[in-house]
Amino acid sequence: MRRYILGSAVALSLALAGAAQAAPVNSIDSGAWSTTNSTVFKTPDGVHFGTYADGGAIGGTLRYSGANGMLLRDVTDFSYTFNYKQAGSVASAAPYIRIFTDADGDGQFDNNVDNSILLDPSYCNQSIVPAQGVNLTYQMVGGSVRYDDDPCNVGQRSWADVVGQHGGEKIVMVAVSQGFSAGTDVSAMLKRITFNGQAFDFNVPPANGTQGPAGPAGTTTIVQNSTPARYAGRTLRKLTVSYPKGAKLVSVKAKLRDRSLPVRGGKVMVDLRNKPVGNYNVHITVKYRKHGRTHTSKTVRNLSVALTQA
Repeated sequence: MRRYILGSAVALSLALAGAAQAAPVNSIDSGAWSTTNSTVFKTPDGVHFGTYADGGAIGGTLRYSGANGMLLRDVTDFSYTFNYKQAGSVASAAPYIRIFTDADGDGQFDNNVDNSILLDPSYCNQSIVPAQGVNLTYQMVGGSVRYDDDPCNVGQRSWADVVGQHGGEKIVMVAVSQGFSAGTDVSAMLKRITFNGQAFDFNVPPANGTQGPAGPAGTTTIVQNSTPARYAGRTLRKLTVSYPKGAKLVSVKAKLRDRSLPVRGGKVMVDLRNKPVGNYNVHITVKYRKHGRTHTSKTVRNLSVALTQA
């Protein structure tokens, strides 16, 4: 069993979180709360994520904009309480939290541009697998985090180090996510978030919700709309690559969320037929030869899946 000793800064932050004033959150689709797709939804037990058959390919995020404009160095407390499950026991399948800071000065959140400070409960260590099916609480302030390093290419840094170098950056989004990481049949239930002494409790009934019939002990019954959902963008997309007239195409590589996409006949194949609601940015790298020289062109194609009727 691994044992961790909390430093004084972490202990103080946890004390602040424990004493936070609680506010029930009945809706995650209004005010400062929003979600990236329909796989993240409110239940009486908390905010449910998933289930994601492939936790490396799909996922969802709960966003909080109430801290927007605050400087990173003014954050004194950011914790979350959750439980999760997966079919196996791989690292990086648990939910993770991020603070995004403004990188281009426009004051608007852009996942492709802005900086992120990330707390991953596995801490880039494949031997650290958080316990499943029990409530866990993690505190970002004073702990070990990553800066602009979701894939764990650089590794962990202390909170104090990140704030020392980037404390003057302005926050443009706070988020809890699961998926786009690892695991199979992954799901989670978010119970609480604390931020600078304010606790947000999600284990309360949804706003304007209806009570479903009683289920067996220890289960939650969810009432679903009987009208079939309809989606826009759930198709097989064929993206034509572009390069200058008269040039000879050398190679084409394309990725969607760090996964390579097939290329056939100069077209990138993007299969969105079973994807959840959300944005899908395809990064395309084209190499071509012209006038005896090899050139590289990089573009990003923005695709999306949207719910049009439910």
